[in-house]
Amino acid sequence: MQDSFSDSTRPGLAHQTTSAAAALLLLMMMMGACATANSSAPEVGGTNCDACADGEVCSADGECVLAVPYPDRGDFRLKGIQPDFWPMPAEIAGNNAGGVALNLVWAFWEPERKAPPCDASEQEYDGHCFTIDVAVDAAVRDWTERGLVVTAVVYGVPAWARTTRPCSPAADGFDIFCAPDDAQDYARFAGMLAMRYDGLGDRGRIADFVIHNEVNSNTWFDVGCGQGVPCDSTDWIETYAANFNAAYDAIVTRQPTARVLVSLDHHFDDAFDLPSAEQPLLSGKSLLRGVAARAGAREWRVAYHPYPPDLLAPQFGPDDLPKVTYGNLGVLAGFLRTEFPERPSAWEIHLTESGVNSAAPSTPEAQAQALCDSFRNVLGTPGVVSYVYHRMTDNPDELAAGLAVGLRNQSGAAKPAWDVWALANRNDLDPPQLSCGFEDLPLVRLTRSVSAERGHWASTRTAPAGFTVEASWLIHRHPQEGAVPLFECAASPAGQRHNFLTADPDCEGAQSLGPVGYVFQEEQPGTRRMFRCRVDSSGDQFVSLDANCEGQAVEKLLGYVPE
Repeated sequence: MQDSFSDSTRPGLAHQTTSAAAALLLLMMMMGACATANSSAPEVGGTNCDACADGEVCSADGECVLAVPYPDRGDFRLKGIQPDFWPMPAEIAGNNAGGVALNLVWAFWEPERKAPPCDASEQEYDGHCFTIDVAVDAAVRDWTERGLVVTAVVYGVPAWARTTRPCSPAADGFDIFCAPDDAQDYARFAGMLAMRYDGLGDRGRIADFVIHNEVNSNTWFDVGCGQGVPCDSTDWIETYAANFNAAYDAIVTRQPTARVLVSLDHHFDDAFDLPSAEQPLLSGKSLLRGVAARAGAREWRVAYHPYPPDLLAPQFGPDDLPKVTYGNLGVLAGFLRTEFPERPSAWEIHLTESGVNSAAPSTPEAQAQALCDSFRNVLGTPGVVSYVYHRMTDNPDELAAGLAVGLRNQSGAAKPAWDVWALANRNDLDPPQLSCGFEDLPLVRLTRSVSAERGHWASTRTAPAGFTVEASWLIHRHPQEGAVPLFECAASPAGQRHNFLTADPDCEGAQSLGPVGYVFQEEQPGTRRMFRCRVDSSGDQFVSLDANCEGQAVEKLLGYVPE
């Protein structure tokens, strides 16, 4: 079965464009820029289930039924992929994948506003008729039956829904990224998807809903500015928040346990608040703060795209700020915990699109190594629950701009990265075949490294270039009774010196590089003490199990770790 729902001739995800010129525009942008749910459900087919009890939802047949629990991928199956027409879905599912991401473009489902009566090939929902793509029906059903979690990227505004708001498409074909005139029109489409693919019947389930795509970039969520016209940041945030809130309410009315996600690219830190740039950006921080302030009690989560800082190069690392990438993914996790300490749902991170180039200046071998490192960093970042790789096969428009992120080339031949993706997490084999961090689960490996120029580095993610491993220990990836999270912090000035660990989520006033795992506060059977130590002559800090800090000063006891 082919995944024809992601046809590359259609404008799609951030790196699935309509022309080589548009792909080049993308690369220039990416590399050059420094409440509660509604209580009643919309009518479906003339039936209204507004009397359902708590824990029940209205099925597509108009009956009150128990909601389906959210599927748990588990750490061993957090990997997913964008399938790209791959004709052998068993090859994806059979390699212990946990999920797939599908592009569901509103403009193709509702090319015109049509009221009932609807044709047999259409879905009636809330007084509208939606064209059903039989390939989507087959794909969602098939992936669900194979045990994979389906993520839908819900975007693509039809012409009839964008007639009054100003819009300034960044390139030909980008008009579907214009913000809709009425957020409720977009929400209706999202609600229809949540109803049709609710897991209650035989159509399968969409469990994760990404609300528009890379919305901190005006190119992908166009609010009527750019190309010389400055953006109004407040209007930008309010427009998106209205779309998110309306879609959230429509989705959770049908699926109370679904995840509804805010989509961000890797321009994360405050330096990327650039509303007056030729290609305007908002930092991920500003966008999240703005949405959170307007979301009320809604349990929003983040859909993040941690591409390397240079899309064409395979390198990434802890010093990637102001971008947040595979290399410093913990910065996002740390920000979410400190900025929203009373909202644990916000700490849940879904990586819904990202990949590593294999074309020059990269190589297929460098892509494979970077993919392995990305797995290790993802597993070493508590809070990341899903990692969808972009993509299965190279895309011709991306290739025109020098970007070859597929695990296979256009002929279908596997690159070295395919073996890494397919085999790293095979705990389903006997004996298991595990690598790239999966071999340590359910624990993660805290590694101490050293550099003659910078001092020591301790992290569950990879150290900066030039560091040499000295020692490592295993700690818990998930909360444990009696355990607290440790946080990685950058000593000032960040990027020039060492890092240190602390139980303080605010990093004792330093730049947070995010959580690394959990250590026990009190001694447990089979544990040893871990200390933070200091070299007085240089200010360097390191971790050690030696109570005398290997002859240096003892700063504090960090906790107890497994032997």
